Amino acid sequence: MKRSLGFTVALLVLTCTRLPVAGRGELPQESPCWQSASTQLAMDQCAAQNFQEADAELNKTYERLLSKYADDPEKVTRIKKAQRAWIAFRDAEVEALFPQSDGSQHGSAWPMCRPLELAKLTVDRTKELKAITEAREGDVCYQ
Repeated sequence: MKRSLGFTVALLVLTCTRLPVAGRGELPQESPCWQSASTQLAMDQCAAQNFQEADAELNKTYERLLSKYADDPEKVTRIKKAQRAWIAFRDAEVEALFPQSDGSQHGSAWPMCRPLELAKLTVDRTKELKAITEAREGDVCYQ
């Protein structure tokens, strides 16, 4: 039964999201939360934790980016506008893939899928912002 549960957990996680997240590339079941998750409720909580961690990292990276360009108010305004647009895109993308009103038709794993996708998109955005934040002097595209 234990082996069957492990297979079920892996199958559920892999079917809910294209690229599962714990730290991009790392499968969620490799993190401590996922290692101990043995019920659907626990897996839902791990997915929510993945998103919370990804969102916290995004916010730190975003603040660093704003600090980097603090002496250029016009650029800060454009960065903020872009981030608001990205949030709208992220939310629309997740709603298209995992509509909140559609969960009853998909079974008990459905609530886990939405935060996993939110986490994946958030990790991707964080990488994009880090690339701008960490641009080296002389990089003509990110000055």
